[in-house]
Formats: sequence, C-alpha cells, structure tokens
Amino acid sequence: MSELDLQFVKKYLDRIDILREQLIKQSRDIVSMCRRVIHTCMHGGNASQLVLDLKNRFMELYNSARNIPELFYSSLLQSVAIEYVEALQFYSIVRESKFLTLDELNVHPTAYILGLLDVIGELKRYSLELIKNGKIDESFSFLEKAEYIYDLLSTLNYVDAILPGFRRKVDVYRKVIDDWRELLIDLRSRKDLIDKIERMKIGIGD
Repeated sequence: MSELDLQFVKKYLDRIDILREQLIKQSRDIVSMCRRVIHTCMHGGNASQLVLDLKNRFMELYNSARNIPELFYSSLLQSVAIEYVEALQFYSIVRESKFLTLDELNVHPTAYILGLLDVIGELKRYSLELIKNGKIDESFSFLEKAEYIYDLLSTLNYVDAILPGFRRKVDVYRKVIDDWRELLIDLRSRKDLIDKIERMKIGIGD
C-alpha cells in the first residue's frame, strides 16, 4: 500500500465516521417524530403537519446516506426506515383508510416489509382505544386490516440474512392477532347479551 492509498482510505473512512455521527443524531430525532405521529393519531389528534415534517426529515436523512453503502445498508438506517414505514402506514390506514405502496414511501423493500408488519401492533392498540369508547364494530374493522397484512406477508419465506427478524415477528404477530380476535369476540358477545337483557327489561316494563 502506498502513502497515497493510505491517505485516500483515511479520508474516505473519516467522511463515513463524521456522517455516521450525524446519522445517529438525526435518527434519534426522526424516531421521536415517528412516535409522536403514532401517539397523536392514536388519540384522535391532527397529525397531518407532523407527517409532512417527518417525511421531509426522513428523506433528507435517507438521501444523504444513499451514496454511502456502509451507511445506507447499515442496521442503524434500516431500523429508522422501519419506524418511518410503521408510523406513516399507521397514519394512512387510520386517517386515510389506505395502505401506502413501496413507491409512495420510497424506502428499501426490506424496511417496507418489516415496517408494515409492525403496524399490526399499533392497529391492535388503536382497536383497544376504540373499545374504550364503545366502538366494537369499528374495532373489528382494524382487526380485519391487521389480518390482511398478516395473511399477505406470512406467505414470504426468507432466512434472516435476507429479511432480518421477519420469521420471529410473524410468529409473534400470529399470537397477537389470535388473542386480539378472541378478546373482541368475547366483548361483542357480552355486549350482545347486555343489549338483549335491556330489551327484555323494556318489554317487561311495557
């Protein structure tokens, strides 16, 4: 190795090191924004401006790393992209009743799949919030959306080297959906029974 080669390598690695530190700081901010979007949407707030800000911040980060393979394909950026997909998909499903496509989110396919799968957990949380307000039928509609995601993605069969953690998540969310469905069916049965008793009371009163 020549002195010139060594200087080139050092300059290249120094640049990666600087950008990595920037990526870490920006990633924390973006993950925090993702959580705010989900929290705001979960509790009925208006998250449209938050979503717009999140999109701008994320694409700025994503594009800055695009030409640096060591960062663009790193687990750090991948984990941020997964959170980003999860937040925007959740917002779109709850507020706009649609799933965002890979092209619309413009992320790596692996992050798209893993983020979409993670939406199942947030949809369950939202469904339980609806139950608190007595909206059992609406709660069921989000279970159906979660089942659609699961049925679609569970057909994929790849090792962790290609889709890291995917099979484990599929197993976890299978149980999440089963427990969720059992809970909703039980709650609906109880509500139907209470409604029937109330109608009988009214009939007796007449």
